[in-house]
Amino acid sequence: MADPVTTDPVEQPPEAVLNTADLISNNKRAEAIDAIQDLLYARAADAIGSYKKTVASTYFDEPNEVEEPKNETDNGTD
Repeated sequence: MADPVTTDPVEQPPEAVLNTADLISNNKRAEAIDAIQDLLYARAADAIGSYKKTVASTYFDEPNEVEEPKNETDNGTD
């Protein structure tokens, strides 16, 4: 029988988060706050960057279909 492969079902947090937790546990409050703010600003910048691409493609992409102009003055009778 083969040995079953054991994997950790819980994803490990990023190193920056672990370092921040260490700062908190070592009573380095000011450094921990700075680290948390850096993490939040980085995540916000990533989110805004991806949203900019979405907005730009929405507003500046060329339309796929070309509508033919309608003669609005034509009432259907000649």
